[in-house]
This record gives sequence, structure tokens and C-alpha cells, in this order.
Amino acid sequence: MSLEISLTGRVGTIELNRPGRMNALTVDLAGSLGSAAAALVEQGARALVLAGRGPAFCAGADLALVDQALAGEPAPVLTPLVEGLHASLKRLRRLPVPLVAAIEGPAVGAGMGLALCADIRVLAESARLIPGYMGIGSSPDGGVSYFLTRMLGSARALSLLLRNQPVSAVDAAALGLAEPPVPDGSALRAAQELAASLATAPPLALTRVRELVDRATVLGLEEQLDLEQQRVTELWKTHDFTEGVRAFLQRRPPEFRGE
Repeated sequence: MSLEISLTGRVGTIELNRPGRMNALTVDLAGSLGSAAAALVEQGARALVLAGRGPAFCAGADLALVDQALAGEPAPVLTPLVEGLHASLKRLRRLPVPLVAAIEGPAVGAGMGLALCADIRVLAESARLIPGYMGIGSSPDGGVSYFLTRMLGSARALSLLLRNQPVSAVDAAALGLAEPPVPDGSALRAAQELAASLATAPPLALTRVRELVDRATVLGLEEQLDLEQQRVTELWKTHDFTEGVRAFLQRRPPEFRGE
């Protein structure tokens, strides 16, 4: 299987399982990520971890597939890969649970996009985020331009993409792209522990926080304030808001249900 899925307590783990190909993405693998994550949430996962088995998190698109595409018309071969990946990314971002990426080794191109799609990233000391696109005459896909620009600002994102240099785990943490590095071989465990600590997050609030943070870079202040008011108003009549306030006043842990 190209994906290994497990559920321990309230933490679901999705592992790319093509270690011999550095977890490079095929059409099936890219397209199945979103549905695999959704299935774990339906089974009761309240937080998710995305990882890769073997020496790499994800090497991006499978070059064997790209080579096949170059033998003829590229679009019929590569379009399903990009469409499947982007559909999975959209679905991952809509899920009402925190997503933590555990990164060992390189995350290249679309693999970097998968890492950036997560809410939080945990990198092992020797892990690297590598854009890769300019090196093969390509522009970004996999949400890389979107996430980098929002995380770093347009000038720094453009510099990183044009220079096409690896971002080390230490530099990723300094840039705010990741948590402080962890020892090699421990990223998955650290990410699962972090995910477990986030598993009590209120699902309805989480999806709104993502939206507000994403849109803050493109909306004016007045528009952002209006959106904040709209989103917080939506939550006032929910069970989770009532439960959160009452739990705080009663000095007990809240029990959010996503309703």
C-alpha cells in the first residue's frame, strides 16, 4: 500500500509508504490523501499527523511519471496528478481537526507543499524543505506559493523560490515555518505527541481560525474586522462555545463536540 493509516486514541496518522521512491507522489497517492484523512476523522480522530516512511518525507512528483509524460503530450499524464494533489490539499484544509506534519529528510516540491499545508510542522535535525521548481524549469504547485507567501511575506517567499536553496530545520524554525528541530528519527513521535495535545481543539473554531489567518493577508482592516465579527457570531449559539465558557468558569477541561 502507498499509504499506511492508523488511529491511536484520538490521533490519526497517515504515512506515505513508498520509501524506495522517497515517497514520491503518484496519481493514486496524491488523490487518496484527502479521503484517507477524512476517513480517520470519521473514525474519531481529533488530530492528524502526516509523515513519510523511510529516508524522506516526500520527494515531490514521481520522476518516472514525469519522464513518461515528456515522451508525449505532458498534460494528459501530469494534469491528473496536480488535480488529485490539489483536491487533497483542499480537503485537508477543510477538515475540522489540527494537522501536524512530521518531516524526516527532504520535503521537495509538492512534498514541501504537503508539509506547508499542515497547521504545524515538526522537522528532524537533518530535514530540509526544498522548493525544487526553478531547478527543473517549473513554477510551484501544491500550494507552495500560497503558503510561503502567507507565512513569510511576498519578498522573502520570492527570494526563497528563486534561489531554490534548501531550508534547513534550524532555518525553518527561525523563519517561523516549523517548531524547533527534534533529533533525527524522532519527528513522528514528537508530532504525534503534539497532535495529542491539540486533540481537544474546538473543531468549529479551528476551521474559522484557519480562514481568518489565511484571509488576513488579502483583506483590508475593515473587511477583516467584519469577517471576524461574522465568524465569532456564528459560534455564539453552538454547543462548543457554551461548553467552553462554562468549562472555563467551572475550572474544568472543556469537552468540544464540533456542534
